[in-house]
Amino acid sequence: MRRLTVSIVSHAILAAVIGLMPVLLIVDAALNKGWPVSHTIAWVFGCYVMAGLIGMGMSWKTKLPICGSHSVPVAVLLGTALGPFSLEEATGSYLLAGLCMLALGLSGQFDKVVRYIPIEIVMAMFAGTMIRYVLGIITIIQEHVWLGVAALAGYLLFFRFFPSVPAPLGAFLLGGIVAFYLGEMDAPAWGTWQLPAPVMPEFSWQGFVSLSIPIVLLVLGTEGIQGFSGLRLGGFRPPVNQMVAVSGIGTMLAALFGGHSANTAGIMTTVCAGPETGPAQERYKAAFLAGVIMLAFGLLASVLIPWIVSLPRYVIHLFNGFALIPVLIGALKISFQQSQYVLSPFVTFVFSMSGMSFFGMHASFWALILGVSLLWLLERKRGERAERS
Repeated sequence: MRRLTVSIVSHAILAAVIGLMPVLLIVDAALNKGWPVSHTIAWVFGCYVMAGLIGMGMSWKTKLPICGSHSVPVAVLLGTALGPFSLEEATGSYLLAGLCMLALGLSGQFDKVVRYIPIEIVMAMFAGTMIRYVLGIITIIQEHVWLGVAALAGYLLFFRFFPSVPAPLGAFLLGGIVAFYLGEMDAPAWGTWQLPAPVMPEFSWQGFVSLSIPIVLLVLGTEGIQGFSGLRLGGFRPPVNQMVAVSGIGTMLAALFGGHSANTAGIMTTVCAGPETGPAQERYKAAFLAGVIMLAFGLLASVLIPWIVSLPRYVIHLFNGFALIPVLIGALKISFQQSQYVLSPFVTFVFSMSGMSFFGMHASFWALILGVSLLWLLERKRGERAERS
């Protein structure tokens, strides 16, 4: 019994660590916009509180190891896509994205959307948006040698000797120790607890096209599909439509505080659903505990976020880069190694990486349009023939 409890708790903590690391992406996106710390606190509060409640509620109700999180791909996208939008316009776009997900879940039409916009194209768009974070590691190591080398050594050590623990955690730990030694963390600016104020949304067609549509595709095409697959690999039958609908509701509630999403998680759910967690009927407890940790972090956002924001930007960028390495590798594998298509994912990846915007629409939107168009015009029939053979 004691061994079972240790296994459940350890997997819950591992899942929560995976969910907590991307908070740096939110902080970085908010800093890029020049938003005050209060907006960042509200953003984190909305995402993590609602994600924690999703994990706790879904796992308890269904007795399945379904975790809640916010979408890492969307947080990456917003690092550049938020440029022309105010906080209120972004909030309106998040609300519309949540409404679309709720409609897809209630109507059961999610499978049709995936069929028309294949996961390869979505992941290629995501990889192109994300790669600048990983490339930034090289520049930071060149400019801040000791910090960069320490973070790299931590990543490699965990990758080699602790394969069951996310390697970015090693970069955070060893890099954080060196940053503290170098005086980068000598004066932490802790905040005081307060309840963030809600944000009044504003709606625009530019926000719907540039933010809402990519958010729906990224949340459901990455977190959603990963979560469904993880449950199936663990021997469970995922309630797909219910999970999609709950992701829509969670995203709408997170948006009330400026949060970009709160949805059923992909990798976190996979971690808790695996046989290593324990007997099948007990695994939901790991997801529930992970939800408690996510909820607690969200509630403490007003205390913790001011300290994170006070870190030097290059420290945040460095840790973001290492956190996204395994995510980028997974996205590239799906886009190219596991894909029957070649040209359309490549064009999607390159155009998304360019960051070019036209007519007020972000590069991610045009990358999706180009990729899907090329796939249907040039490569779809070839792919279908390959499937039959």
